[in-house]
Amino acid sequence: MQHELEVTTKQAIFVDSSISDTIRTCIVLGNHRAAAKVKTEFKVSEKRWYWLKVFALATIRDWDALEKFSKEKRPPIGYRPFVEACVDADEKGEALKYIPKLTDPRERAEAYARVGMAKEAADAASQAKDNELLGRLKQTFAQNAAASSIFDTLRDRLSFPSVS
Repeated sequence: MQHELEVTTKQAIFVDSSISDTIRTCIVLGNHRAAAKVKTEFKVSEKRWYWLKVFALATIRDWDALEKFSKEKRPPIGYRPFVEACVDADEKGEALKYIPKLTDPRERAEAYARVGMAKEAADAASQAKDNELLGRLKQTFAQNAAASSIFDTLRDRLSFPSVS
């Protein structure tokens, strides 16, 4: 199969690659049909397939395709990898499409913190009612006095002991 891919793409980059690398390379080259064929032929799990496709689409910065892929069905890996792929590519605006879809408020708080959104991170952390998380987030935003005061206000509202 890898030989066939090398012939059809006229690129000697597939032979001796792992299944994962082969799928990723097919997606990066825009050959989604070949990637799906490799997935089927080698019985790649849905979770693995999602991880590979999410990060391959982010690698080529195909944000429209990534968004479309996220809506095909509920991702078996959740939305965190979508957020991570966007943040890793320094596309915070793209990450914001997926952060609200994170079901765990702790994950949501940390994701908002990664994109520099203190108020949203604080709101999600308060939903989690997690004192330790509030403390970590306050330290993350320590250079920002306004953000720091948001965490103090939430701590007071939730009647947590002092977060330092």
